Amino acid sequence: MKTIKVVLVDDHQLIRMGIKALLKTESAIDVTGEINTATNALQYINKKKPDVVLMDISLDDGDGIFLTDEVIKKNKDVKVIMLSMHVKEDFIQRSIKAGASGYILKDSPKEELIKAIKQVAKGERYFASEVSQLMVSSYVDKAGDFNGKKRKLSGLTDREVQIIKLLSDGLSNQKIANKLGISHRTVDTHRTNIMQKVKVKNVAELVKYAIVNNLIEI
Repeated sequence: MKTIKVVLVDDHQLIRMGIKALLKTESAIDVTGEINTATNALQYINKKKPDVVLMDISLDDGDGIFLTDEVIKKNKDVKVIMLSMHVKEDFIQRSIKAGASGYILKDSPKEELIKAIKQVAKGERYFASEVSQLMVSSYVDKAGDFNGKKRKLSGLTDREVQIIKLLSDGLSNQKIANKLGISHRTVDTHRTNIMQKVKVKNVAELVKYAIVNNLIEI
């Protein structure tokens, strides 16, 4: 297995020492360097070409999010995980926009830190559970007011909304037909029309649509 090369960017020595100590026993991860200033970070990363950068979101001499944007622009293969003590929507949104692949807290347990590094190194994303919860909550809140507008734009009929709810409950086309007193073929037609209107490809995506638009409760 290829060793994941990691560079730490944090202006607090104790944080860097703590992270290095946590990762020391993990044979698949090698901390190849550490930087304590934004000024030197970009040049160092350009030279070392690590697989993953653990980036402090707020450095004494610069903005870790802005630095992340610069790092990724110059090094497309380098993945960045933001390190922060704060779960703030603004920080998270700016980090994602800058191209960060992950966002974890500085007090995250060893297992989560290792999982984040390995997942991000494979090209995936990783967000601490607290961060994910905030992202989902914010998304649902913003989507709530979108419900009526979305339905109107999509041109969904009351019958189609009813069928979406039943599909989300896991009912088959035949069971929906029996419940509504219509033919199986009519349900098939409604289902096809719904998929086209809301631009989804399968029932799983339709369920997500129903959740976001408050058509069903979870």
